[in-house]
Amino acid sequence: MGAKKDMGLSYSRLTQEEVETFCEEWGIYLSFNPVAPGLDKSIYQYPSGSIALYCRHFKFSNLRHPFTIFVLNVLEYYRISFGQIHPHGLFKVRILRFCVGHWVMIVTVYVPAIFSLGKNVTTLGSWKDRFFWVSKSIVPFKLVWRHPDAILNELEPSESELDGWLLKALKECPSQLRPFPQHLLFLMGVSVLWDKPDRDPVLSTFVILCVFIFFLCLSLFVFIR
Repeated sequence: MGAKKDMGLSYSRLTQEEVETFCEEWGIYLSFNPVAPGLDKSIYQYPSGSIALYCRHFKFSNLRHPFTIFVLNVLEYYRISFGQIHPHGLFKVRILRFCVGHWVMIVTVYVPAIFSLGKNVTTLGSWKDRFFWVSKSIVPFKLVWRHPDAILNELEPSESELDGWLLKALKECPSQLRPFPQHLLFLMGVSVLWDKPDRDPVLSTFVILCVFIFFLCLSLFVFIR
């Protein structure tokens, strides 16, 4: 699939008041000078010294500021900017980080699906018209706006390197957007936002039981296969 080149057709509808309210709610300091773009500015027409951020990245893709090292490493390695990532794509980056670094996060993604507890699954709706500018100093290095025709800095894996059954499963059951509760993001070190400084978030016995059941099923599946 080639790169989409229609980003210049969408414009932000946010007002300056809405941008500032959003930043205060999601922990983005006003010292980063958040600005509502004009109605005639598309996502890649950010002013010098600024970068673009989508609201849906925070609301649905579990992005939080300060940004985690893993997310920043992905941006730096592939030489892309936040404004070039679809919320679904960023969500998958977050899931990868959770699964690699925090085994319990697997439960929040797969166990609820197994037990049909998917109340938090959501759809994006209109998302391209809700973005704003912030100072580039919000990221500790210079973000690059990757040209859509630029060659990736690593080749796609060959068919012999792919696990066919897993690739098929991923295509048939794509990840759904699942905003995680704030206390879980805080517990996993993804967010610093916590409105109960005298209390610590904990995992319930039910969640721990789900962990055991999930890994038991996973082990049986791998063994049978």
